[in-house]
Amino acid sequence: MTDKETSLFAVALLSMLPSASLAVELSEEILVTARGRAEDVRLVPDTITTFAAQSLREREARTIDDLIALTPGVYMINDQDPGTNLISVRGVSTDRLQAPSVAYVIDGVPLADTEFFTARYFDLERVEVLKGPQGALYGKNAIGGVFNVITRRPSDSLTGNIDVGYGNGDSVLVEGGVGGPLGSDKLLFRAAGSYATTDGFIDNTYLNKRVDYYTSRNLRLTLLGKLSEDVTAELRVGYMNEEGGAAYVSSNDVTGLNNGKLSGAVLTNPFGDFEGQADRQWTNVAAKINWTPTFGGVAQLIGAYDDYSKDFVEELDFRHDKPITFLGDPYFPDGIQPIYQPKDFKVWTGEARYTSPDDTRVRWIVGAFIQDVTNIRVDDFGPLLFGAEAARFRTLSTQTAVFGQISVDLSDALELTGALRYDRDNRRVTVRGVDTGALVEAREKVFDKVTPKISLAYRITADHLLYATYGQGFKTGGFNPPPGPGDIHQSVFRPEKTKALEAGVKTGWLDGRLLFDLAAFKTNYQDYQYFAFINGLDLAFNIDKVNVWGLEAAATATLSGALSIDIGYAYTHAEIDAFTAPNPVTLIATDYAGNRTPNTPRSTLNIGGTFRQPLANEAMLVARVDYARVGRINYEIDNVLYSPGRDSVDARVAYETDHWSLALWGKNLTDNRWAISAFGQRQVGLLAFLGPNGPFDSFSINKGRQYGATLSARF
Repeated sequence: MTDKETSLFAVALLSMLPSASLAVELSEEILVTARGRAEDVRLVPDTITTFAAQSLREREARTIDDLIALTPGVYMINDQDPGTNLISVRGVSTDRLQAPSVAYVIDGVPLADTEFFTARYFDLERVEVLKGPQGALYGKNAIGGVFNVITRRPSDSLTGNIDVGYGNGDSVLVEGGVGGPLGSDKLLFRAAGSYATTDGFIDNTYLNKRVDYYTSRNLRLTLLGKLSEDVTAELRVGYMNEEGGAAYVSSNDVTGLNNGKLSGAVLTNPFGDFEGQADRQWTNVAAKINWTPTFGGVAQLIGAYDDYSKDFVEELDFRHDKPITFLGDPYFPDGIQPIYQPKDFKVWTGEARYTSPDDTRVRWIVGAFIQDVTNIRVDDFGPLLFGAEAARFRTLSTQTAVFGQISVDLSDALELTGALRYDRDNRRVTVRGVDTGALVEAREKVFDKVTPKISLAYRITADHLLYATYGQGFKTGGFNPPPGPGDIHQSVFRPEKTKALEAGVKTGWLDGRLLFDLAAFKTNYQDYQYFAFINGLDLAFNIDKVNVWGLEAAATATLSGALSIDIGYAYTHAEIDAFTAPNPVTLIATDYAGNRTPNTPRSTLNIGGTFRQPLANEAMLVARVDYARVGRINYEIDNVLYSPGRDSVDARVAYETDHWSLALWGKNLTDNRWAISAFGQRQVGLLAFLGPNGPFDSFSINKGRQYGATLSARF
């Protein structure tokens, strides 16, 4: 289907739901903490997609990739290595090597970099996905939205669970948790872990082996102490260790053979002669103190420390030809390998906030935030350096902020909320030679912004909410390598800024058995940051203006005591409004106005259904089917390389009792093949002039069909 056909199909499906025959129990209230306090999601004037633990389990969602595939209007690329990823929300996209465009928060602690986003999901209570600028409450990286992850808390009684799974690719999963009182009801604990390993799914036809193998080990311990009637203290310690294949990139002249369309025969398996690898470790500690004073509300102190390191090695020609030529000359007799890009992060985070009581006409939050980040990255491009010394980048970032939010009930039906935040990011970069330590450059710059947000919510009836929201977003700028003669980049790339409007309705019908939400949004985007690899340098550029507008709709219906259906659809028009720049390969001035922004599908559609059938002995048969449609995706600003629209079907069927279950599941059951990301010969000079038999485009492919079984027990 084309994007237009997908839009019509989605509208038709959504319009059918109100006429369905519905006769079941009332829907349960879903509480979220999107605005800093527990609220019914149906009363929050923002678009929020929520996945509770049961919902994640029924969809066999164990990574952020799985979650995003189920969320309309959100798209993710995660291909080069486990930590490098790009997330697009409503046309606002994170890019490689820049600060994230979405905030990712775990138990109230914002993570400092996208490297942390791809840790496996395990032992979670829920995940909340907020769309649109949320900078007024969440800070400078919430320009596109927020992923709010809440782990499972310690409980007053002893509880536990374990999942054991096996699937194709010789994939093994063991994860679970146990918690309860630790000696007394004043001290509670929760210990959880996850172990996942696979031989992989993608074959390198030259090396004759699977190259996307990995092993992931995760542990988490949470302690909750009740120090008094008014004070609780919480300590969370986590550890992650992962290792596996990386940069399993394919190569082909997609531009010449298929006019840039990444589908069909051009989607070859990788056939490079060098096996990429990535290993990473992450230790994190977070402490939280909550005080409930006699005058009400909650005062909270949060402190956290993250220590992260990643070793990453790859090739850049992605071929097995020898020698590799450049402009016809045999510059690289052994290929462009090895390329090393290790990273190390050390992050200190602190926040203090006070949240007023929930049950008053005027409710408010005030707080202060600080995050200190040390980011060390080495760019050792091996043969591309031609004997020069590799560079070691040491970037220091100190972010400080103050923020406040106030909500006022103007009447029983009308609520006005205003929020304001000031963020200041002091960034310093020092570049030295890896071997000699010789200073190459040292620079410092402050990026700051005040970001407001205001919303008006009108409760038409108990089940119908009408709202409008205006918000601004801000993402910090940064440093490029100093430009030399003939270079087309600037030494400093500017911060991104957005101004966004959203208007929507949240409605409930037939005593809550049918929920239907509709939202329209418009975003003015200034200084959009995008990535380019030119002359052996990782560079960031700014697009002057990008206009984004769109529509999102979601419906959930319980058709009987056994069957429920949910549908979500998002249409996002993200287009470059003004940008003229030299082409990275030809250096000819090019007008990109009218082109779509990279990594943003124009339409996404999700349709799912859950069937529950009671069986003998209080057992239950639970079946779930999910269909997803992702529209055309352009990978670069010239819009030459693109993936056409694609479809996938997932399914899961489980036999469940109160204490155990057995599930059979499958993802991408039709085994469809598509590209995850791509770099093109018209945007990357290295690819344009490589040979023999060049030029080439490079791209990564998906893993194909996956299936398996999971046995679960709980007490």
